[in-house]
Amino acid sequence: MVITSRQNPLVKEIISLKEKKGRRERGLYIVEGIKQVREALAAGAAVDKLIVSENFSGAEEFSGVETVGVSSGVFEKLSEEVTPQGVLALLRIPDCEPSPPQGNCLLLDGVSDPGNLGAIIRTANAAGYGDIYLRNCADPFSPKSVRAAMSGIFFVRLHCGDVLPALGGIPLICADMGGENVFEFRPPEKFCLVIGNEANGVSGEVRALCEYTVKIPMRPTCESLNAGVSAGILMYELLAKKIIE
Repeated sequence: MVITSRQNPLVKEIISLKEKKGRRERGLYIVEGIKQVREALAAGAAVDKLIVSENFSGAEEFSGVETVGVSSGVFEKLSEEVTPQGVLALLRIPDCEPSPPQGNCLLLDGVSDPGNLGAIIRTANAAGYGDIYLRNCADPFSPKSVRAAMSGIFFVRLHCGDVLPALGGIPLICADMGGENVFEFRPPEKFCLVIGNEANGVSGEVRALCEYTVKIPMRPTCESLNAGVSAGILMYELLAKKIIE
């Protein structure tokens, strides 16, 4: 059976997941595209349903998952892509209750742009920062953030809510232009890198808890870098220092 009506209850439910309220109420989020769905399954993410367009020819790859077919017109309504690939998955939002980190970690303090948030998650996964603490940030499960994370969201542990107690005893390194040149800085063996809001930086409350402050040196003609770019440079530089030492 193929769903052809945009008024179908399941179609309405999926559309509601594009908004934070819908995701919170249903405990689900959307992952779209062959590569992302494939990697979600490979990572063992909890898949609720697979939604495929009637024109999608690769459904056999995802056997064993509950699959619902929809017309191409309905799928276009569900899709966030300019050129839909014809497959998306509804994933259960994992438990994000804060707990102590297992290794390298990040504290994102007020990162408000979902694209920046997703890019940071993507880079954190690549660099091996397995725990990401979100304080007053954009929703990491929004379609834009998930898309920017490029599957990284399946391979890191996200911590939301009152995250600061879980970081007790771990030195915090604040990213701020008033800090020490990161290329001359020697990080402690264990640390948490703190990235602040795109416009206002790290909040006063979190800054007061930071033991170190580092900056990326820049030419006078450049005021600042994108939060995602800054986070990527700092993550790799601090990691490289630990490897060298």
